[in-house]
Amino acid sequence: MTSKEADNIYSPAEDTFLLIKAIRRYAADRVLEIGIGSGLVLSELVEKNNLAVGVDLDIQAVKSAKDSISSKPAWSKVNLVRCDSASPFRDGAFDLVVFNPPYLPSEETMDTTVDGGSGGVEVSMAWFREASRCLGKGGKIVFVASSLSDVEGLFEYVRGFGFGVEVVSRARLFFEELSVVEARLI
Repeated sequence: MTSKEADNIYSPAEDTFLLIKAIRRYAADRVLEIGIGSGLVLSELVEKNNLAVGVDLDIQAVKSAKDSISSKPAWSKVNLVRCDSASPFRDGAFDLVVFNPPYLPSEETMDTTVDGGSGGVEVSMAWFREASRCLGKGGKIVFVASSLSDVEGLFEYVRGFGFGVEVVSRARLFFEELSVVEARLI
């Protein structure tokens, strides 16, 4: 992979590590990660779950994730798919859906790994809509949100689908507060 190709893959940062720490409490039969980036979160998910599916629109991210996970003993429990969000999956296919979306507010998309739309939540909303559709009964959606974006607008959107919202982990950084959020049907 060239360095230009790697530039399109989100490099693990504070938000990635906060999400990894939070997802360690979850175990499910079938789990989906939307936007796998480097594959680090998916690598953690495969440890406690029976089937882990990772998706990303960027083929280089899919290849990178495969390279980093294929040497693990649990590789046989991983499926990687190049697609947009969760569009190819049937309704109710997963018990847990996880994502660390691009969440920085931006008027135009200059960097698809961080630019989340004008309010910083537009990508999160699109991913949540698809995640909620392919979530099975009793399932959960776990995702990252930033205080720099319209978090209250995002939470209102999630509640509009009949989900309760709970912040399960937080980290205050110099310029923002990151939250890992669990959404479950109420």
